[in-house]
Amino acid sequence: MSKSSTRRFTAILISGALASKVLGFGREILMANVLGASLVADGFRGAITAVMLPLAFLQNESVPAIMIPMHRDALKAGNGPQRLGALTVAVTAVATLLMIGIQILGEYWIHAFVGGFSAEGRSLTLDFVRIMALGMPASAMINVLAAGEIALGRTRLTNVRASILNIAVLIGIALLSASGNFHTLAWSFSIAFNVLGAWGLYTMWREGVLSFRGLTLADVASAGREYLRRLRPLLALPVAEQANVWVERLLASRVATGAVASMDYARTLTESALLLISQPVGLAVLSSHPPKDPAAQVESIARPILALALPASAFLVMFAPEIVRLVFFRGAFNDHAVTLTSQALRGIAFGLWASTLGWILIRILNGAGRNFAAAVIIVTAYVVNTAVNFLTLQVLGAGDGTLMLGVGETARGFVLLAGVVIALDSRRKLLWLILLASFPAALMALLGWQIHERIDGTLPRLMAGGLAYLACIALGVAMLIPSLCVAAFARVRLLLRI
Repeated sequence: MSKSSTRRFTAILISGALASKVLGFGREILMANVLGASLVADGFRGAITAVMLPLAFLQNESVPAIMIPMHRDALKAGNGPQRLGALTVAVTAVATLLMIGIQILGEYWIHAFVGGFSAEGRSLTLDFVRIMALGMPASAMINVLAAGEIALGRTRLTNVRASILNIAVLIGIALLSASGNFHTLAWSFSIAFNVLGAWGLYTMWREGVLSFRGLTLADVASAGREYLRRLRPLLALPVAEQANVWVERLLASRVATGAVASMDYARTLTESALLLISQPVGLAVLSSHPPKDPAAQVESIARPILALALPASAFLVMFAPEIVRLVFFRGAFNDHAVTLTSQALRGIAFGLWASTLGWILIRILNGAGRNFAAAVIIVTAYVVNTAVNFLTLQVLGAGDGTLMLGVGETARGFVLLAGVVIALDSRRKLLWLILLASFPAALMALLGWQIHERIDGTLPRLMAGGLAYLACIALGVAMLIPSLCVAAFARVRLLLRI
């Protein structure tokens, strides 16, 4: 894939992520308004994780690093459609077995997963899980099909997947408001996965990029074995990731009612960096061939991200309560929910810049075939995250509890970035760029402190903070991307002459 093609491909992925982010943001605002930080909100969030956790080794963040190269190799060998069909059957069959296991052992699974919930909360979560588990096979299948499309240079399923699911949950919330039946949330989740899976399966089969013709059990077993063989160096990743998720949910269920939901509300405000930047750019890196000059690629990615993300992290830390109050404070979302969510937001935001850059640079290691090094870095980051989360057992008070859970995520981001910096040859350059970017971030923190000292009110503070953030971005761009400033200045001079 050429440089221009990679940029176009990245732009398409970012546009799809942006659409899904807008829908997801609307979903969270509506859910906060209808459910707030309540037992039902906690149960629904806990059920989503309980259903998705067993599928981690089939669809977590490391899986595209395996499935995309697998399909690219099959395309070179001339049997891409057949191999994609075989892998689809193998993965879907495993997901079906996992679904059956959850249906049978659901009560024990929920108790182990969110044991801090009350009996009523566990019962409601179990109802959600049994309905939502019906979408597990389709979810795993969609992931395989999406990876196949990425290998072909297409983004259709990747772009529409999150948007369709967000629309379905919005419909579920609307039905809940009209009927008062909480189970509509779970049914909307399950139906969306199955409808999207059926559409993707039929569309790719009709286009000839997916084939089941002449497929045998031996073909399915062969595709499954190849996937597991390639997964082996990365197998610790889904284990570490989902162990961390399990610990966080378990501890959050013991902090306070609404803590589970509050962590997700906070991530709604921070995950933009991952959805709009890390994932699209990372997938584009994976889909392209390794560059001739990896150091130049790392530098070209790091400069703009650091210029934007480091001041953004400082802005979110300084103005977390105001942001949460402006976005969510209405309906069932009360002061208790504001406290829980703003503390979680502060904890996560502090290391958001490191996590954003770290996940992209990990994809560079994957693209260079250094999967083992990438796996060691990610596993170490999750282990540190889990260790910090255990500290919440010593924290008294709901607000401090969600803060510490957020700090655990920040610790993971720092370890992730530090590991990648050590693994890359351009580590000195990266450290220098981070040092440069810390100046506009420190200025953002200083200006935020002064704004809080001198200005009262949510909107006035946010308006002043927004102007300060723009000024800090301008400083960051001037320091990290001076060529862009020179080009912009030359353009302005040319326009003035005209």
